[in-house]
Amino acid sequence: MTTATIISAVLVLSSVVATPNSAPETERPQPADHQVVAIYFHRTQRCPTCKRIGTLSQEAVTKGFAKEAKSGVVDFQLVDFQNKKNTKLAETYGIQSPTLVLLNRFEGETVCWTKMPKVWQLVGKPAAFRAYVQEGVALYLKQTRKDAEKSAEKKQ
Repeated sequence: MTTATIISAVLVLSSVVATPNSAPETERPQPADHQVVAIYFHRTQRCPTCKRIGTLSQEAVTKGFAKEAKSGVVDFQLVDFQNKKNTKLAETYGIQSPTLVLLNRFEGETVCWTKMPKVWQLVGKPAAFRAYVQEGVALYLKQTRKDAEKSAEKKQ
């Protein structure tokens, strides 16, 4: 076999063989043009109340917006703000204690965000807690990029 034939065969085979973590382009979820992300920032050591807020927040977002969560339009994340790898993210949103934050993202850019401080008052009232969080997510889902930019300007 010539060197050119061997190289051609290697190139063809390498384009066919997928790495274990890769999926065909059509199967990978594409980033949504508009996405609402709820992040519950928590301490490394979590008290029962903090754990409850995390659970209620996750349920409010993922169950209240199941279709949107499945498609990636809505996302929920738990982030340990005391972990050094999350320092920059925590600083970006002024996190100093456990906090739920909603991000309104367009084309991968966070255009506006808001803290949800009432989760602490509502932790003992699950229905009111869910309604509060879901209203915040729904408001962001309805916003256009221009609405979000105006909302961000008001905060500054």
